[in-house]
Amino acid sequence: MTAGDRGLSGAARKARLARAFLKGEAVHCTWQLSPRCESLCQFCEHRSEAAADEIDSSACAAIAEELGRDASLLVTFTGSEPFLREDLPAIVAATARRHFPLLVTNGWLVRADRARAVWEAGLEAATVAMEDALADRHDAATGAPGSHARAVRALEALAGERTRKTQRVNVRMRLSGPDLEPLERILALAASFDATVTVEAAFPLPVLDGGAARVVSRLLELKGRHPHLRSTSAALEALGPAFRGGTPGCLAGRAFFNVDHRGRVSRCVELRGTSDRVGTLPDDAPAGVRARLREAHAASDCRACWYGSRAEIESLYTVRGFLGGLKTLVTA
Repeated sequence: MTAGDRGLSGAARKARLARAFLKGEAVHCTWQLSPRCESLCQFCEHRSEAAADEIDSSACAAIAEELGRDASLLVTFTGSEPFLREDLPAIVAATARRHFPLLVTNGWLVRADRARAVWEAGLEAATVAMEDALADRHDAATGAPGSHARAVRALEALAGERTRKTQRVNVRMRLSGPDLEPLERILALAASFDATVTVEAAFPLPVLDGGAARVVSRLLELKGRHPHLRSTSAALEALGPAFRGGTPGCLAGRAFFNVDHRGRVSRCVELRGTSDRVGTLPDDAPAGVRARLREAHAASDCRACWYGSRAEIESLYTVRGFLGGLKTLVTA
């Protein structure tokens, strides 16, 4: 990418992101670049999907342009596995012109050269999904022998190849019960790579009933001792109702939305069927897509998840969250 192709400055993108938030518009988009995956983690439903009609990098660039017509967004590339796309750096570069590109990876395909390429393309943050810092427990949870070693190598590559100090490496862990020892082990591992850690509830949501309050109290205590536990206090506190039947007031369709590997838009990553789609980019006018997303939000009372993509965005919609949240989501 040449200097003339770099698009909006970081300050301009931040201003557009903040303006969208203050106007009550969406600030976050999850984008499944590919439904393909090489590791077949046993808890992931995307492995049953086909890669038919996976759009190319030029079509992805057109989508990024349409998404950024009126505002800048936090755009998180997911998959299955985004590094299965050989054109990932080009997609990141096109998105970075107007947005803040992020990604989530299982780490299986991350090498130093590929890490360097996405950082140089303008990636703001990379998250490696881990189940435990103990190899046997991580591999058992994913159902993919060797996945722990690959994830650790990915952390090393991503941490070592950053081109700006503000580029962030993160580890994401799913909570499926009251045992927080895996989180403590992951916090220690992440610290060795100068990485942060975020926590989200497993899907479907586990039910802890009376134990939910103790889990939240312990999480907040860990956050007080470990500054690199990056999940906001508001997001951690909301795990309480999430573990007792679900957190109400989902902002999917209003504050965030989803784009699949064919450019089809829905309010949520878990709702991508024919009846859930509100349009296809870049073919449909963004204004119409936004209006239908808001209609989908207004008709929803879902409380089925507490994903990080929901938790961190919704935590902004409190006074405490607003004062500190945007700073933690974007550091560039």
